[in-house]
Amino acid sequence: MNHKTMKTVALASAALFALHFAPAAKALDPSEASAALSLTIDGLTADSGRVWVGVYDSADAWEAQEETRSVWAEIEDGQAVLVIEDAPVGALGVQVFHDANGNQDFDTNMLGVPRERYGFSNNPRPRFRGANWDEARFDLAPGERRDMTISVHGVRG
Repeated sequence: MNHKTMKTVALASAALFALHFAPAAKALDPSEASAALSLTIDGLTADSGRVWVGVYDSADAWEAQEETRSVWAEIEDGQAVLVIEDAPVGALGVQVFHDANGNQDFDTNMLGVPRERYGFSNNPRPRFRGANWDEARFDLAPGERRDMTISVHGVRG
């Protein structure tokens, strides 16, 4: 055998050896690449307007208000119910607000005090500020479907 043939045989043998003894690569099941969030937003005082829901995947995104998913939900009987089927996995936080007047904005007064009801995942109720990432953070596993209720509140409760 010449040098070139031996090299080809050696490479082919090494490749077959590696394929035979290497663990089989598991195909990524699409249901494991994402998860689902089933959200019930309660504490709404009126059926007017809609509820905005923002999903964040890091503390930096939370601080910068750069949601990875956002959706508007209709209100019926004082609740908004929605499912986010393609929710990312890992650490997440959710913010919601009731856009009661339908202007697609979270209204505050000139001092920055909210005029519309709002809430966060884990339902923290910090005084005189919004929730921080650590208060709202939860983990969502691949393929998991998490049911969560977020109660909105406002200036008067």
